[in-house]
Amino acid sequence: MSMLYEFEGKLLFKDSKIPIPRIKIYIDAESINQFAEEIGSDTMMAKGQALAGGRGKAGLIRKVTKDTAEEYIKSIIGREHKGKPVAAVMLEETVEITKEYYLALMLDNKSGSYLMLASTMGGVDIEEVADNHPNEIHRTLLPISTEPQTYHFMGLGKKMGFEAKTLTQFASICVKMLQMAIKNDLTLVEINPLVTTPENKLIAADSKVVIDGNAYFRQPSIAALRSQRDQYTDLEFEATQAGISYVQLDGDIGIIAGGAGLSMATCDLLELYGSSPANFLDVGGGADDEKVYKALELLSKLDIKGIFVNFFAGITRCDDVANGIVTAKKKLDMKVPMVIRMVGTKDIEGIQILKENGIHAYNKMEPSAQKIVELVKGGN
Repeated sequence: MSMLYEFEGKLLFKDSKIPIPRIKIYIDAESINQFAEEIGSDTMMAKGQALAGGRGKAGLIRKVTKDTAEEYIKSIIGREHKGKPVAAVMLEETVEITKEYYLALMLDNKSGSYLMLASTMGGVDIEEVADNHPNEIHRTLLPISTEPQTYHFMGLGKKMGFEAKTLTQFASICVKMLQMAIKNDLTLVEINPLVTTPENKLIAADSKVVIDGNAYFRQPSIAALRSQRDQYTDLEFEATQAGISYVQLDGDIGIIAGGAGLSMATCDLLELYGSSPANFLDVGGGADDEKVYKALELLSKLDIKGIFVNFFAGITRCDDVANGIVTAKKKLDMKVPMVIRMVGTKDIEGIQILKENGIHAYNKMEPSAQKIVELVKGGN
């Protein structure tokens, strides 16, 4: 999977006739003046483009004037946000908002169809809404074997409180989101917030778009966007080049595991003991010491508080993995606490190597996870 920048998602919205504010990518002071003339206002939004959420809380989105925009933009360009660099800044016309909604279309793997999620509580993290107000999220499973029609979404729109003109607009946007997702092999299309204006117009004030990474051969134009992004970022791209499955998350503990299932179990275990993973990283069941070294090199670039390696060795020998970890820790000068769980071929030898080099090592998952959480929270 690969996420698009907000402005890239909005350009797809525009192509699909989904209403958006007028936008422009900042180039220099002249581009700011041109945009101010285009929108007929000296006031605009400057929005740092980074592939992670929470940009507003991090100060990467601000209302500016054409005289103050460039100074602010230069202060955030290149800054890191949750391990992702601010690669560009989008200028956007301001929109007067009367209400904010949440609207998202995502691929539901269980049914093989798309699922539409909508809520009247837009503008905040949907996870927060799901935790505290689960009844405020409305769901509709959509057939993708037939051409989507506006009537498919009228019931959902009524649950959201839309009437007359806004109900028709809402249903039309839903249809276009589904058409856009199918056409472009998208696994997620999210608008948060979808806003109403005093003129009762619905506008997509934000975008989050994710494409199925297996479909790039069918989507050369979107694949080209990804290749442009990769010159600025991206641990995920760097990991892909090394044959490592990597997904950036928002937690404090970097993880490495041997196998997708074990990686997911490791994430769950950290949550169980009161912490959260900073990433998903699967080196595969047959990883050698070089791949383990590369995985640790990736984690060394994150702002994390600890590292948890969870390895079940079959083909690979635990002593080889242990030597790779020791080498990486020394060469990369890694200062954060590290806990290793390894079991399998030569696990006794591997654990001994780690302990001799001052690294916490175990052969069971639970005490390993508990230990790294304890160390990250200030224990000994």
